[in-house]
Amino acid sequence: MASILEEKLREASSLGDSEVISQLLAQNVDVNSQNPVNGWTALHWAHKRGNDHVIKLLTEHGGNPEIRNFKGQTASELRYNSSDTVREDLNELGVKFIPNYLRNPALTIDFDVNNRVKNKSSDFASMPITPLPASQSDDLVLRVRIQGSSDPDFIEIEMPRWKLNYSGLLTTCCSELEILESQVERIRKLPNTRLRKDSDVRRLRDYQALEIVLRSPSNGDKSANSYQSISTKNQTILY
Repeated sequence: MASILEEKLREASSLGDSEVISQLLAQNVDVNSQNPVNGWTALHWAHKRGNDHVIKLLTEHGGNPEIRNFKGQTASELRYNSSDTVREDLNELGVKFIPNYLRNPALTIDFDVNNRVKNKSSDFASMPITPLPASQSDDLVLRVRIQGSSDPDFIEIEMPRWKLNYSGLLTTCCSELEILESQVERIRKLPNTRLRKDSDVRRLRDYQALEIVLRSPSNGDKSANSYQSISTKNQTILY
């Protein structure tokens, strides 16, 4: 557990989070502990990132500026080195692992001792929020019925606006009205406009009334309810 907190102290020193550093020092975390890979202390990271307020805080709590890392460098000697030097140091030691706070430079993000993000003051916070256009965030409600049906009532169907096209509208209408697509001659926007292509469908508005016009049955077609009958004295013959 001690090594974990010591690593958190070095991380907080790199990020300049004095509040977390104070919390860790209050728990008697060793201010001069060295990373077992490169020998860096919290002061090394504070100098590396130019966090003067952290340097002052660590020094007041016993931070030793004379401790050298495994390359023989004191904390102050790192102040004007680039982060590429740190990567070179690790490569020379044959270490492929790079600490997260080196691999991903600080974005002025504060962390608490329990690893939770506490406050973000990076540029991301000031980014404008762009809402999705209405065409991608809700459904279009349409009123549909079969033209000439014995039931004059409309039913309501819903379609995602961003998926509106003629084929999708036809499929949805047929599914809801329980008819076959092959039976449909046209879709009419009431009172008298024929829908022909995708752009026509995209111009529809909420609660637009539509009629599905069915094809006229051919002479040889007989539906389930189109039986003719003749009656005799004793029986009725269906044909």
